[in-house]
Amino acid sequence: MAGATMIKVKENAVKVTLTRAENRRLVCGRGADGALVLMPEREPLSDVIAETEGQVFEDDEFIAHLERVARVEDDLPSDDSARR
Repeated sequence: MAGATMIKVKENAVKVTLTRAENRRLVCGRGADGALVLMPEREPLSDVIAETEGQVFEDDEFIAHLERVARVEDDLPSDDSARR
């Protein structure tokens, strides 16, 4: 991966830093083939909702989902009707 720095931070964990700010990504897991799975550093909330709508989570999956939602950038329009 050109323009990236990989730093081993602990066993089985890798930190990847891309050199261009617009391409900042977080390592969120590994694929079955061992490839790193990356996601945008500040993922839009609308993308998370679209990807997981209707999904049923088990205990650990639900915790991981809540952690993911806590990291997102809220890009949803404000609902002024709820304030009335």
